[in-house]
Amino acid sequence: MNLKRLQAFRAVFVTGSVTRAAEQLHTTQPALSRLIGDLEAELGLALFVRQRRRLVPTAEGRMFHREAEKALAAVDQIVDIARDIRTLKGSHLRIVAPMLTAFGILPAAIAAFRASHPRTRVSLEVTNIRDIADWVADGPFDIGVTALPFEDPRVECELFATVCAVLVMPKGHRLAARRVVSLKEIRGEEMILPSQERNPARRHIDAAFESAGVKAQIDLDVSSAFGTCLLASRGLGLGIVDPFTFQLAAGLGLVARPLKPAIEFPFGFFFPRHRPRSALVNSFVRAVRSAVGSTPSL
Repeated sequence: MNLKRLQAFRAVFVTGSVTRAAEQLHTTQPALSRLIGDLEAELGLALFVRQRRRLVPTAEGRMFHREAEKALAAVDQIVDIARDIRTLKGSHLRIVAPMLTAFGILPAAIAAFRASHPRTRVSLEVTNIRDIADWVADGPFDIGVTALPFEDPRVECELFATVCAVLVMPKGHRLAARRVVSLKEIRGEEMILPSQERNPARRHIDAAFESAGVKAQIDLDVSSAFGTCLLASRGLGLGIVDPFTFQLAAGLGLVARPLKPAIEFPFGFFFPRHRPRSALVNSFVRAVRSAVGSTPSL
């Protein structure tokens, strides 16, 4: 059955006028009359009779209207569903991340995403970096955000930022007076560094110390950059973290200084290798890139 014929029938049924029905459907009166005539011929029923310049539904027309409304309501619902999919209304984005990015980059990124899509539900799962590929490749999660390198044949990674790490310390520390801190000036200082097993940032830090010919005195290692800041605020050592995390921890009485030579931390997304990215995921990717670009430099 032709959808336009049903819509024409409903418009005439509701308005009682071919003129008003044609205006409502943005068509001409002759075109609308043809649609009604074609529908009556298809059904073998007289749906209207003319009385005093009005089209009045016949008994058969009223019976048919009840059934036609059900079909048209279903069509309207499909159109609404398509609009909701297009605008991401009522969608659910599932993100997985290790502590490094969950408490550093992601708070600002999720806030930016929710500002654009307030009706979208967001789930953030924080888990061990060794497990996060499983959650995306084999589980229900849509996207992962982590420090790089991150290698797993089931996912594809995409770099979105490379940032320079900062040295964090209490405001009264002797190195707080420096604008830039050389790695050699850290020699002999107690350090709080990421765990070697659970944080890719550690390999970048170790490589930088080795290149500078400095042996770091590591008294504490932690799984998260925010944990590093908490311990540093207690005077337990100096930490090396990403600038996003420092922005979150700025209220702890810490200062951050750039390092020389710079230690770079790359961050990336990862996606299931054989699953197409949805509009929802692409929108979140844009939000992350925007949040990274708006982070104040130190």
